[in-house]
Amino acid sequence: MKILVCCSTGMSSSIAVKTLREAAKTKGLDYRFLAVCIGQIEMYLSEADIVLVAPQSSMEAERIKTLEAASGKPVITLTRDEYGNNDTREILKKINSADIKGERMEHATTNILEKHLMPFVVKVGSNRALTIIRNAMCACMALLIIGSTSILLSNIPYLPVANFMAPAAPFFNTIFNATTGIMGLLTAASIAYYGALEYKQDIFVSIATSVSLFIVSQYHLVDGEYVLNVDGLGTSGLISAILIGFITLKTLAFFKQKKIAIKMPDGVPEAVSESFTSLLPALFLLAVFSLLIVVFHFNINEMIAHVLTPITWVLNSAPGYAAYHMLCALVFFCGINSQVVIGVAMPFLMQNGALNERAFQAGEQVIFAATNATDAMIWAGGTGATLGLVLLMALTAKSEYFKKLGRMSVGPGIFNINEPLIFGTPICFNPLFMAPFILTPGLIAGATYFLMQHGIIDLPHVANLPWTTPTFIVGFLMTGGSLSTTLWSFAIMFISMLIYYPFFRIADRQFYQQEQQTLVQPEQNRDIA
Repeated sequence: MKILVCCSTGMSSSIAVKTLREAAKTKGLDYRFLAVCIGQIEMYLSEADIVLVAPQSSMEAERIKTLEAASGKPVITLTRDEYGNNDTREILKKINSADIKGERMEHATTNILEKHLMPFVVKVGSNRALTIIRNAMCACMALLIIGSTSILLSNIPYLPVANFMAPAAPFFNTIFNATTGIMGLLTAASIAYYGALEYKQDIFVSIATSVSLFIVSQYHLVDGEYVLNVDGLGTSGLISAILIGFITLKTLAFFKQKKIAIKMPDGVPEAVSESFTSLLPALFLLAVFSLLIVVFHFNINEMIAHVLTPITWVLNSAPGYAAYHMLCALVFFCGINSQVVIGVAMPFLMQNGALNERAFQAGEQVIFAATNATDAMIWAGGTGATLGLVLLMALTAKSEYFKKLGRMSVGPGIFNINEPLIFGTPICFNPLFMAPFILTPGLIAGATYFLMQHGIIDLPHVANLPWTTPTFIVGFLMTGGSLSTTLWSFAIMFISMLIYYPFFRIADRQFYQQEQQTLVQPEQNRDIA
Protein backbone atom coordinates (compact mmCIF):
# COMPACT_ATOMS: atom_id res chain seq x y z
CA MET A 1 0.00 0.00 0.00
CA LYS A 2 1.35 3.43 -0.99
CA ILE A 3 0.72 6.23 1.47
CA LEU A 4 1.43 9.92 0.94
CA VAL A 5 2.19 12.04 4.02
CA CYS A 6 1.72 15.73 3.15
CA CYS A 7 2.74 18.93 4.89
CA SER A 8 3.36 22.46 3.63
CA THR A 9 6.98 21.92 2.59
CA GLY A 10 7.58 18.18 2.93
CA MET A 11 10.02 18.71 5.81
CA SER A 12 8.14 17.76 8.98
CA SER A 13 6.34 14.99 7.07
CA SER A 14 9.78 13.52 6.26
CA ILE A 15 10.40 13.16 10.00
CA ALA A 16 7.03 11.44 10.43
CA VAL A 17 7.64 9.13 7.47
CA LYS A 18 10.93 7.92 8.90
CA THR A 19 9.32 6.66 12.12
CA LEU A 20 6.24 5.33 10.30
CA ARG A 21 8.43 3.20 8.04
CA GLU A 22 10.22 1.72 11.03
CA ALA A 23 6.94 1.04 12.87
CA ALA A 24 5.32 -0.56 9.81
CA LYS A 25 8.38 -2.74 9.22
CA THR A 26 8.32 -3.91 12.86
CA LYS A 27 4.67 -4.94 12.47
CA GLY A 28 5.32 -6.65 9.15
CA LEU A 29 3.07 -4.25 7.23
CA ASP A 30 3.67 -3.72 3.53
CA TYR A 31 3.23 0.06 3.69
CA ARG A 32 5.33 2.38 1.53
CA PHE A 33 5.39 5.95 2.79
CA LEU A 34 6.38 9.07 0.87
CA ALA A 35 6.66 12.59 2.26
CA VAL A 36 5.57 15.34 -0.15
CA CYS A 37 4.75 19.02 0.05
CA ILE A 38 1.19 20.08 -0.66
CA GLY A 39 2.24 21.99 -3.76
CA GLN A 40 3.56 18.82 -5.43
CA ILE A 41 0.85 16.40 -4.35
CA GLU A 42 -0.70 16.08 -7.82
CA MET A 43 2.56 14.64 -9.13
CA TYR A 44 2.25 11.62 -6.82
CA LEU A 45 -1.45 11.37 -6.04
CA SER A 46 -2.42 8.96 -8.81
CA GLU A 47 -0.14 6.25 -7.42
CA ALA A 48 -1.23 6.64 -3.78
CA ASP A 49 -3.79 4.52 -1.94
CA ILE A 50 -4.21 6.77 1.11
CA VAL A 51 -3.29 10.40 1.79
CA LEU A 52 -2.34 11.61 5.26
CA VAL A 53 -2.45 15.38 5.77
CA ALA A 54 -0.48 17.08 8.55
CA PRO A 55 -2.67 19.14 10.93
CA GLN A 56 -0.99 22.43 9.94
CA SER A 57 -2.12 21.78 6.35
CA SER A 58 -5.66 20.69 7.24
CA MET A 59 -7.18 23.44 5.07
CA GLU A 60 -5.83 21.60 2.01
CA ALA A 61 -7.66 18.32 2.76
CA GLU A 62 -10.91 19.33 1.06
CA ARG A 63 -9.04 20.57 -2.01
CA ILE A 64 -7.14 17.27 -2.27
CA LYS A 65 -10.42 15.33 -2.22
CA THR A 66 -11.70 17.28 -5.21
CA LEU A 67 -8.70 16.37 -7.36
CA GLU A 68 -9.46 13.81 -10.02
CA ALA A 69 -6.56 11.55 -9.01
CA ALA A 70 -7.90 11.41 -5.42
CA SER A 71 -11.34 10.14 -6.36
CA GLY A 72 -12.52 7.58 -3.80
CA LYS A 73 -9.24 7.57 -1.86
CA PRO A 74 -9.23 8.19 1.90
CA VAL A 75 -7.79 11.62 2.71
CA ILE A 76 -7.13 11.68 6.45
CA THR A 77 -6.12 14.73 8.47
CA LEU A 78 -3.94 13.70 11.41
CA THR A 79 -4.68 15.22 14.79
CA ARG A 80 -2.19 17.48 16.55
CA ASP A 81 -1.42 14.83 19.18
CA GLU A 82 -0.81 12.10 16.60
CA TYR A 83 1.46 14.27 14.48
CA GLY A 84 3.28 16.12 17.26
CA ASN A 85 3.98 13.02 19.35
CA ASN A 86 4.68 10.86 16.29
CA ASP A 87 2.07 8.42 17.56
CA THR A 88 2.76 5.66 15.02
CA ARG A 89 0.37 3.28 16.76
CA GLU A 90 -2.67 5.51 16.23
CA ILE A 91 -1.60 6.59 12.75
CA LEU A 92 -1.12 3.00 11.59
CA LYS A 93 -4.46 2.13 13.16
CA LYS A 94 -6.15 4.85 11.10
CA ILE A 95 -4.43 3.67 7.95
CA ASN A 96 -5.44 0.07 8.67
CA SER A 97 -9.10 0.94 9.01
CA ALA A 98 -9.06 3.98 6.68
CA ASP A 99 -10.71 5.84 9.54
CA ILE A 100 -12.45 8.70 7.80
CA LYS A 101 -13.22 10.21 11.20
CA GLY A 102 -9.59 11.19 11.19
CA GLU A 103 -10.46 13.82 8.59
CA ARG A 104 -11.99 16.00 11.26
CA MET A 105 -9.90 18.28 13.36
CA GLU A 106 -8.93 17.25 16.84
CA HIS A 107 -11.69 17.00 19.43
CA ALA A 108 -13.79 20.11 19.88
CA THR A 109 -13.01 22.62 22.56
CA THR A 110 -14.61 25.77 23.86
CA ASN A 111 -11.39 27.66 23.24
CA ILE A 112 -12.43 30.97 21.67
CA LEU A 113 -9.59 31.01 19.16
CA GLU A 114 -10.26 27.48 17.99
CA LYS A 115 -13.99 28.07 17.78
CA HIS A 116 -14.01 31.43 16.02
CA LEU A 117 -10.60 32.08 14.47
CA MET A 118 -9.85 28.59 13.14
CA PRO A 119 -12.69 28.54 10.55
CA PHE A 120 -11.57 31.92 9.22
CA VAL A 121 -7.91 30.85 8.99
CA VAL A 122 -8.87 27.60 7.24
CA LYS A 123 -11.06 29.52 4.78
CA VAL A 124 -8.27 31.97 3.96
CA GLY A 125 -5.68 29.22 3.73
CA SER A 126 -7.78 27.20 1.30
CA ASN A 127 -8.55 30.18 -0.95
CA ARG A 128 -7.76 29.08 -4.50
CA ALA A 129 -6.06 32.32 -5.54
CA LEU A 130 -3.81 32.37 -2.47
CA THR A 131 -3.00 28.69 -2.99
CA ILE A 132 -1.93 29.41 -6.58
CA ILE A 133 0.24 32.37 -5.54
CA ARG A 134 1.83 30.40 -2.70
CA ASN A 135 2.67 27.43 -4.92
CA ALA A 136 3.91 29.66 -7.75
CA MET A 137 6.22 31.65 -5.48
CA CYS A 138 7.64 28.49 -3.93
CA ALA A 139 8.26 27.04 -7.40
CA CYS A 140 10.31 30.12 -8.37
CA MET A 141 12.31 30.08 -5.16
CA ALA A 142 14.88 27.49 -6.29
CA LEU A 143 16.02 29.64 -9.23
CA LEU A 144 16.02 32.78 -7.09
CA ILE A 145 18.27 31.04 -4.55
CA ILE A 146 20.67 30.25 -7.40
CA GLY A 147 20.62 33.93 -8.35
CA SER A 148 21.26 35.00 -4.75
CA THR A 149 24.08 32.47 -4.45
CA SER A 150 25.74 33.98 -7.54
CA ILE A 151 25.71 37.38 -5.81
CA LEU A 152 27.25 35.79 -2.72
CA LEU A 153 30.01 34.01 -4.68
CA SER A 154 30.92 37.12 -6.62
CA ASN A 155 31.34 39.06 -3.37
CA ILE A 156 33.25 36.76 -1.01
CA PRO A 157 33.95 38.70 2.22
CA TYR A 158 37.57 37.46 2.43
CA LEU A 159 39.79 39.79 0.35
CA PRO A 160 42.33 37.27 -1.04
CA VAL A 161 39.51 34.98 -2.18
CA ALA A 162 37.55 37.97 -3.54
CA ASN A 163 40.53 39.06 -5.64
CA PHE A 164 40.97 35.52 -6.93
CA MET A 165 37.27 35.29 -7.88
CA ALA A 166 37.10 38.76 -9.48
CA PRO A 167 37.64 37.52 -13.08
CA ALA A 168 34.59 35.26 -12.67
CA ALA A 169 32.26 38.21 -11.93
CA PRO A 170 30.75 38.24 -15.46
CA PHE A 171 30.00 34.52 -15.09
CA PHE A 172 28.10 35.05 -11.84
CA ASN A 173 26.36 38.18 -13.14
CA THR A 174 25.08 36.20 -16.13
CA ILE A 175 23.58 33.61 -13.77
CA PHE A 176 21.96 36.37 -11.73
CA ASN A 177 20.47 38.04 -14.80
CA ALA A 178 19.11 34.70 -16.05
CA THR A 179 17.39 33.89 -12.72
CA THR A 180 16.52 36.84 -10.48
CA GLY A 181 16.75 39.12 -13.53
CA ILE A 182 13.70 37.43 -15.12
CA MET A 183 11.72 36.92 -11.91
CA GLY A 184 8.62 38.53 -13.41
CA LEU A 185 8.73 36.24 -16.43
CA LEU A 186 9.16 33.17 -14.21
CA THR A 187 6.23 34.28 -12.08
CA ALA A 188 3.95 34.79 -15.09
CA ALA A 189 4.71 31.21 -16.15
CA SER A 190 4.38 29.66 -12.67
CA ILE A 191 1.08 31.43 -11.90
CA ALA A 192 -0.31 30.15 -15.20
CA TYR A 193 0.94 26.62 -14.50
CA TYR A 194 -0.50 26.25 -11.00
CA GLY A 195 -3.62 28.15 -12.00
CA ALA A 196 -4.18 25.77 -14.91
CA LEU A 197 -3.94 22.84 -12.50
CA GLU A 198 -6.35 24.49 -10.07
CA TYR A 199 -8.92 25.60 -12.66
CA LYS A 200 -8.42 22.58 -14.95
CA GLN A 201 -7.21 24.56 -17.94
CA ASP A 202 -4.78 23.48 -20.65
CA ILE A 203 -1.33 23.94 -19.06
CA PHE A 204 0.75 24.87 -22.10
CA VAL A 205 -1.87 27.25 -23.50
CA SER A 206 -2.18 28.99 -20.12
CA ILE A 207 1.60 29.41 -19.76
CA ALA A 208 2.14 30.56 -23.35
CA THR A 209 -0.69 33.11 -23.21
CA SER A 210 0.32 34.45 -19.79
CA VAL A 211 3.99 34.85 -20.74
CA SER A 212 3.16 36.52 -24.08
CA LEU A 213 0.72 38.91 -22.40
CA PHE A 214 3.24 39.76 -19.70
CA ILE A 215 5.93 40.58 -22.27
CA VAL A 216 3.48 42.86 -24.11
CA SER A 217 2.68 44.63 -20.82
CA GLN A 218 6.36 45.51 -20.34
CA TYR A 219 6.67 47.62 -23.49
CA HIS A 220 6.89 51.38 -22.96
CA LEU A 221 7.55 54.53 -24.95
CA VAL A 222 11.18 55.72 -25.17
CA ASP A 223 12.16 58.56 -27.54
CA GLY A 224 9.05 58.07 -29.64
CA GLU A 225 9.54 54.30 -30.01
CA TYR A 226 8.05 51.39 -28.07
CA VAL A 227 10.76 49.18 -26.58
CA LEU A 228 10.77 46.29 -24.13
CA ASN A 229 11.46 47.30 -20.52
CA VAL A 230 14.00 44.59 -19.64
CA ASP A 231 13.94 45.53 -15.94
CA GLY A 232 10.20 44.85 -15.98
CA LEU A 233 10.89 41.21 -16.79
CA GLY A 234 12.57 40.98 -13.41
CA THR A 235 12.05 43.02 -10.28
CA SER A 236 9.53 45.72 -11.15
CA GLY A 237 7.20 43.38 -13.05
CA LEU A 238 6.71 40.74 -10.35
CA ILE A 239 3.30 41.86 -9.04
CA SER A 240 2.19 42.66 -12.59
CA ALA A 241 3.02 39.07 -13.57
CA ILE A 242 0.77 37.72 -10.81
CA LEU A 243 -2.14 39.92 -11.91
CA ILE A 244 -1.65 39.09 -15.60
CA GLY A 245 -1.48 35.39 -14.79
CA PHE A 246 -4.91 35.54 -13.17
CA ILE A 247 -6.35 37.71 -15.95
CA THR A 248 -5.17 35.08 -18.44
CA LEU A 249 -6.67 32.19 -16.48
CA LYS A 250 -10.03 33.90 -15.99
CA THR A 251 -10.27 34.95 -19.63
CA LEU A 252 -9.42 31.48 -20.93
CA ALA A 253 -12.00 30.00 -18.57
CA PHE A 254 -14.66 32.49 -19.71
CA PHE A 255 -14.11 31.77 -23.41
CA LYS A 256 -14.14 28.03 -22.71
CA GLN A 257 -17.32 28.24 -20.64
CA LYS A 258 -19.12 30.30 -23.30
CA LYS A 259 -17.72 27.99 -26.01
CA ILE A 260 -16.24 30.93 -27.92
CA ALA A 261 -13.59 29.21 -30.02
CA ILE A 262 -12.52 28.25 -33.51
CA LYS A 263 -13.62 24.64 -33.85
CA MET A 264 -11.50 22.37 -35.98
CA PRO A 265 -12.98 19.39 -37.88
CA ASP A 266 -12.77 15.86 -36.52
CA GLY A 267 -9.51 14.10 -37.16
CA VAL A 268 -7.31 17.13 -36.48
CA PRO A 269 -4.63 16.27 -33.89
CA GLU A 270 -5.58 17.28 -30.34
CA ALA A 271 -2.56 19.57 -29.93
CA VAL A 272 -3.48 21.51 -33.08
CA SER A 273 -7.17 21.68 -32.11
CA GLU A 274 -6.33 22.94 -28.61
CA SER A 275 -4.06 25.67 -29.98
CA PHE A 276 -6.91 26.98 -32.17
CA THR A 277 -9.29 26.82 -29.20
CA SER A 278 -7.02 29.26 -27.36
CA LEU A 279 -6.52 31.50 -30.39
CA LEU A 280 -9.48 33.83 -29.78
CA PRO A 281 -8.93 34.50 -26.05
CA ALA A 282 -5.18 35.00 -26.64
CA LEU A 283 -5.86 37.38 -29.52
CA PHE A 284 -8.42 39.27 -27.42
CA LEU A 285 -6.02 39.69 -24.48
CA LEU A 286 -3.06 40.73 -26.61
CA ALA A 287 -5.20 43.22 -28.53
CA VAL A 288 -6.61 44.80 -25.35
CA PHE A 289 -3.21 45.15 -23.66
CA SER A 290 -1.54 46.45 -26.83
CA LEU A 291 -4.32 49.03 -27.15
CA LEU A 292 -3.87 50.14 -23.54
CA ILE A 293 -0.12 50.52 -23.93
CA VAL A 294 0.17 51.99 -27.43
CA VAL A 295 -2.93 54.20 -27.52
CA PHE A 296 -3.46 55.12 -23.87
CA HIS A 297 0.22 54.84 -22.74
CA PHE A 298 -0.86 52.69 -19.80
CA ASN A 299 1.94 51.52 -17.46
CA ILE A 300 0.74 48.50 -15.49
CA ASN A 301 3.80 48.41 -13.21
CA GLU A 302 3.30 52.00 -12.06
CA MET A 303 -0.44 51.47 -11.58
CA ILE A 304 0.08 48.39 -9.40
CA ALA A 305 2.83 50.07 -7.39
CA HIS A 306 0.45 52.96 -6.68
CA VAL A 307 -2.49 50.73 -5.71
CA LEU A 308 -0.36 48.50 -3.47
CA THR A 309 1.47 51.35 -1.73
CA PRO A 310 -0.36 50.71 1.60
CA ILE A 311 0.71 47.04 1.65
CA THR A 312 4.33 47.79 0.77
CA TRP A 313 4.37 50.55 3.41
CA VAL A 314 3.17 48.09 6.06
CA LEU A 315 5.88 45.52 5.30
CA ASN A 316 8.53 48.22 4.91
CA SER A 317 8.10 49.63 8.40
CA ALA A 318 9.20 48.32 11.78
CA PRO A 319 5.65 48.06 13.25
CA GLY A 320 4.27 46.51 10.05
CA TYR A 321 7.09 43.99 9.74
CA ALA A 322 6.64 43.03 13.40
CA ALA A 323 2.87 42.66 12.91
CA TYR A 324 3.44 40.42 9.88
CA HIS A 325 5.60 38.03 11.91
CA MET A 326 3.14 38.07 14.80
CA LEU A 327 0.30 37.22 12.41
CA CYS A 328 2.33 34.27 11.10
CA ALA A 329 2.71 33.05 14.68
CA LEU A 330 -0.98 33.59 15.50
CA VAL A 331 -2.00 31.45 12.52
CA PHE A 332 0.38 28.65 13.53
CA PHE A 333 -0.86 28.92 17.12
CA CYS A 334 -4.22 27.93 15.64
CA GLY A 335 -2.58 24.83 14.17
CA ILE A 336 -2.39 26.09 10.57
CA ASN A 337 0.96 26.48 8.83
CA SER A 338 2.01 30.11 8.55
CA GLN A 339 2.45 29.71 4.77
CA VAL A 340 -1.12 31.03 4.46
CA VAL A 341 0.23 34.43 5.57
CA ILE A 342 3.72 34.14 4.10
CA GLY A 343 2.24 33.36 0.68
CA VAL A 344 0.57 36.78 0.61
CA ALA A 345 3.71 38.65 1.74
CA MET A 346 6.21 36.63 -0.30
CA PRO A 347 5.85 38.54 -3.61
CA PHE A 348 6.64 41.81 -1.82
CA LEU A 349 9.55 40.28 0.12
CA MET A 350 10.93 38.77 -3.08
CA GLN A 351 10.62 42.11 -4.85
CA ASN A 352 12.45 43.89 -2.01
CA GLY A 353 15.20 41.31 -2.10
CA ALA A 354 15.63 41.49 -5.86
CA LEU A 355 15.87 45.30 -5.68
CA ASN A 356 18.55 44.97 -3.00
CA GLU A 357 20.53 42.50 -5.09
CA ARG A 358 20.20 44.67 -8.20
CA ALA A 359 21.35 47.77 -6.27
CA PHE A 360 24.29 45.92 -4.75
CA GLN A 361 25.30 44.55 -8.14
CA ALA A 362 25.27 48.11 -9.55
CA GLY A 363 27.26 49.49 -6.62
CA GLU A 364 24.29 51.44 -5.27
CA GLN A 365 22.90 51.66 -1.74
CA VAL A 366 20.80 48.74 -0.46
CA ILE A 367 17.65 50.07 1.21
CA PHE A 368 15.19 47.26 2.08
CA ALA A 369 15.28 45.36 5.38
CA ALA A 370 12.25 43.09 4.79
CA THR A 371 13.40 40.22 2.56
CA ASN A 372 13.14 36.43 2.55
CA ALA A 373 16.67 36.17 3.95
CA THR A 374 15.81 38.49 6.85
CA ASP A 375 12.75 36.35 7.53
CA ALA A 376 14.93 33.23 7.73
CA MET A 377 17.12 34.91 10.36
CA ILE A 378 14.14 36.11 12.41
CA TRP A 379 12.44 32.70 12.45
CA ALA A 380 15.26 31.24 14.59
CA GLY A 381 13.95 27.69 14.72
CA GLY A 382 10.72 28.21 12.80
CA THR A 383 7.57 30.28 13.14
CA GLY A 384 7.45 31.73 16.65
CA ALA A 385 11.29 31.85 16.88
CA THR A 386 11.23 28.65 18.96
CA LEU A 387 14.91 27.69 18.83
CA GLY A 388 15.38 29.29 22.25
CA LEU A 389 12.60 27.11 23.66
CA VAL A 390 14.15 24.00 22.12
CA LEU A 391 17.51 24.78 23.74
CA LEU A 392 15.83 25.41 27.10
CA MET A 393 14.13 22.02 26.89
CA ALA A 394 17.22 20.14 25.78
CA LEU A 395 19.61 21.77 28.27
CA THR A 396 17.62 22.73 31.36
CA ALA A 397 14.37 20.70 31.53
CA LYS A 398 13.63 18.78 34.73
CA SER A 399 10.78 16.76 33.26
CA GLU A 400 11.77 13.73 31.21
CA TYR A 401 9.12 14.54 28.61
CA PHE A 402 10.54 17.98 27.83
CA LYS A 403 14.10 16.63 27.89
CA LYS A 404 13.26 14.04 25.24
CA LEU A 405 11.15 16.46 23.20
CA GLY A 406 13.88 19.11 23.31
CA ARG A 407 16.66 16.74 22.28
CA MET A 408 14.49 15.31 19.50
CA SER A 409 13.68 18.83 18.27
CA VAL A 410 17.21 20.29 18.29
CA GLY A 411 18.14 18.87 14.87
CA PRO A 412 14.98 19.98 13.04
CA GLY A 413 14.91 23.25 15.02
CA ILE A 414 18.36 24.31 13.84
CA PHE A 415 16.99 24.07 10.29
CA ASN A 416 13.78 25.98 11.17
CA ILE A 417 11.48 22.95 11.29
CA ASN A 418 9.42 23.13 14.47
CA GLU A 419 6.20 21.17 13.91
CA PRO A 420 7.34 18.42 16.34
CA LEU A 421 7.73 21.11 19.01
CA ILE A 422 4.52 22.99 18.18
CA PHE A 423 2.33 19.89 18.33
CA GLY A 424 4.38 17.97 20.89
CA THR A 425 4.66 20.60 23.65
CA PRO A 426 1.93 21.50 22.64
CA ILE A 427 2.17 25.18 21.76
CA CYS A 428 -0.89 25.47 19.53
CA PHE A 429 -4.03 26.34 21.48
CA ASN A 430 -2.00 26.30 24.70
CA PRO A 431 -2.77 29.56 26.61
CA LEU A 432 0.52 29.32 28.52
CA PHE A 433 2.63 29.65 25.37
CA MET A 434 0.39 32.00 23.41
CA ALA A 435 2.09 35.23 24.54
CA PRO A 436 5.74 34.21 23.96
CA PHE A 437 4.96 32.38 20.71
CA ILE A 438 3.31 35.45 19.16
CA LEU A 439 5.35 38.22 20.81
CA THR A 440 8.85 36.76 20.36
CA PRO A 441 8.98 36.92 16.53
CA GLY A 442 7.25 40.31 16.61
CA LEU A 443 9.83 41.79 18.98
CA ILE A 444 12.74 40.26 17.05
CA ALA A 445 11.35 41.41 13.67
CA GLY A 446 10.70 44.96 14.90
CA ALA A 447 14.13 45.20 16.52
CA THR A 448 15.86 43.79 13.43
CA TYR A 449 14.13 46.27 11.16
CA PHE A 450 14.97 49.18 13.48
CA LEU A 451 18.65 48.18 13.74
CA MET A 452 18.98 47.80 9.96
CA GLN A 453 17.29 51.07 9.10
CA HIS A 454 19.50 52.98 11.55
CA GLY A 455 22.71 51.41 10.28
CA ILE A 456 23.50 49.56 13.50
CA ILE A 457 23.54 46.25 11.63
CA ASP A 458 23.94 45.81 7.87
CA LEU A 459 21.08 45.36 5.41
CA PRO A 460 20.83 42.15 3.34
CA HIS A 461 22.20 42.22 -0.20
CA VAL A 462 21.72 38.46 -0.65
CA ALA A 463 17.95 38.19 -0.63
CA ASN A 464 17.03 34.53 -1.03
CA LEU A 465 18.52 31.76 1.05
CA PRO A 466 16.90 28.36 1.70
CA TRP A 467 14.46 28.82 4.58
CA THR A 468 16.15 25.87 6.29
CA THR A 469 19.42 27.85 6.62
CA PRO A 470 20.31 28.05 10.35
CA THR A 471 19.70 31.47 11.88
CA PHE A 472 23.28 31.97 13.05
CA ILE A 473 24.54 31.48 9.46
CA VAL A 474 21.90 33.63 7.72
CA GLY A 475 23.22 36.90 9.17
CA PHE A 476 26.69 36.15 7.78
CA LEU A 477 25.57 34.96 4.35
CA MET A 478 22.97 37.59 3.53
CA THR A 479 25.34 40.48 4.27
CA GLY A 480 28.54 39.04 2.81
CA GLY A 481 30.14 38.48 6.20
CA SER A 482 29.03 41.57 8.13
CA LEU A 483 30.16 41.20 11.75
CA SER A 484 27.31 43.30 13.16
CA THR A 485 24.51 41.30 11.49
CA THR A 486 26.26 37.99 12.26
CA LEU A 487 26.45 38.88 15.96
CA TRP A 488 22.79 39.94 15.90
CA SER A 489 21.80 36.57 14.41
CA PHE A 490 23.40 34.89 17.45
CA ALA A 491 21.75 37.39 19.78
CA ILE A 492 18.34 36.45 18.35
CA MET A 493 18.69 32.93 19.77
CA PHE A 494 19.45 34.26 23.26
CA ILE A 495 16.56 36.74 23.06
CA SER A 496 14.29 33.83 22.18
CA MET A 497 15.55 31.87 25.19
CA LEU A 498 15.08 34.87 27.49
CA ILE A 499 11.45 35.51 26.46
CA TYR A 500 10.41 31.84 26.57
CA TYR A 501 12.20 31.08 29.86
CA PRO A 502 9.51 32.04 32.45
CA PHE A 503 6.73 30.33 30.49
CA PHE A 504 8.82 27.23 29.90
CA ARG A 505 9.65 27.00 33.60
CA ILE A 506 5.95 26.93 34.51
CA ALA A 507 5.21 24.21 31.94
CA ASP A 508 8.30 22.19 32.90
CA ARG A 509 7.37 22.33 36.58
CA GLN A 510 3.85 21.09 35.80
CA PHE A 511 5.14 18.16 33.73
CA TYR A 512 7.78 17.33 36.34
CA GLN A 513 5.20 17.23 39.15
CA GLN A 514 2.92 15.00 37.06
CA GLU A 515 5.82 12.63 36.39
CA GLN A 516 6.70 12.52 40.08
CA GLN A 517 3.09 11.78 41.03
CA THR A 518 3.03 8.98 38.46
CA LEU A 519 6.14 7.48 40.07
CA VAL A 520 4.81 7.85 43.61
CA GLN A 521 1.38 6.33 42.86
CA PRO A 522 2.62 2.75 42.21
CA GLU A 523 4.69 2.90 45.42
CA GLN A 524 1.60 3.89 47.44
CA ASN A 525 -0.42 1.09 45.85
CA ARG A 526 2.25 -1.46 46.79
CA ASP A 527 2.33 -0.15 50.40
CA ILE A 528 -1.45 -0.52 50.65
CA ALA A 529 -1.26 -4.04 49.27
